[in-house]
Amino acid sequence: MEGIDLTPTEKGTPQGGVISPLLANIALHGMEEAITKGYKRSEEQPALIRYADDFVVLHSDKGKIDQATDALTAQLADMGLILSPTKTRVTHTLIPYQENVGFDFLGFSIRQFPVGKTHTGKSTHGQPLGFKTVIKPSKESIKRHVRQTKGRIRQLRSRPQWQVIKELNPVIRGWSNYYKTVTSSKIFSGCDNVVNAQLRRWSKMRHPHKGSQWIRKKYWRTEGNRHWVFATPEGAKLRLHSDTRIQRHVKVRGEASPYDGHLLYWSQRLKTHPLLTGPLAKALQRQNGRCGWCGLLFTDEDLIEIDHRDRNRNNNAPTNLFALHRHCHDERHAKDAEDRYQSQ
Repeated sequence: MEGIDLTPTEKGTPQGGVISPLLANIALHGMEEAITKGYKRSEEQPALIRYADDFVVLHSDKGKIDQATDALTAQLADMGLILSPTKTRVTHTLIPYQENVGFDFLGFSIRQFPVGKTHTGKSTHGQPLGFKTVIKPSKESIKRHVRQTKGRIRQLRSRPQWQVIKELNPVIRGWSNYYKTVTSSKIFSGCDNVVNAQLRRWSKMRHPHKGSQWIRKKYWRTEGNRHWVFATPEGAKLRLHSDTRIQRHVKVRGEASPYDGHLLYWSQRLKTHPLLTGPLAKALQRQNGRCGWCGLLFTDEDLIEIDHRDRNRNNNAPTNLFALHRHCHDERHAKDAEDRYQSQ
């Protein structure tokens, strides 16, 4: 739709259609197998990270990258697709290659930096690498975000302070949550300074004949050690980017999926999920993946069962159920039988 004019989509999906990422995932499924075909387990295999139709292939050998490119080109050709020449390039994350270092992916900037032995990253075998990987918001994403806040503030030039706060808070919260899993603390502080400067210009435009002290007292408050809190007398307060805590993301293991029925793994990763509603899943979540009898962490090979704390099988309240190993379950009932025998 453009205005009131409708242009029918006779083939494919509309630009930005919600089903497009799903169709891309279906069509491109199997790319991982295509680039690792022919490799032995002991060999370093190319790693593919994909989000819908955007993907990155990683390997330490450029020759292997070229092989992966050929394999992907052949697979995509069978579906009538090609790699975009303008969006496809080869780069190195540590040393300059074709005047580039690192790459941007999904709004993130990925680079590696040489460091000393106290800060170096380590291989999967625990050996120091001599460099560390730093992922942070890309420069283009930061510029786009501050332009968005600037444009939103400009549109609200004649609006009251509470409405400015109401409009900006979701924008700041959403952007900060997207980047909270990477190295973003300094960038969050920088964005806070930019937004604060934008708001000072907004306040000056609203009151061109008032002094800076009068404007500051009208729109900014002091809370604890913070002297520039953009807030109303009624308590509405602008959210800061730095209010979002950094939370490191743990990569999902292999080909794991929330729908694969692996309750033990996903109960420790997810707080809520439609499939994690059964008594066993809830018990695993409450116990943080530990046996309620021996206290040890469950493993993939363990047989897990549910028991009643008060030994009343009719009391199926969630707090009365707990998960334990099958052998711990047998041990518990054997101990109960022994206690009953000794009490007679």
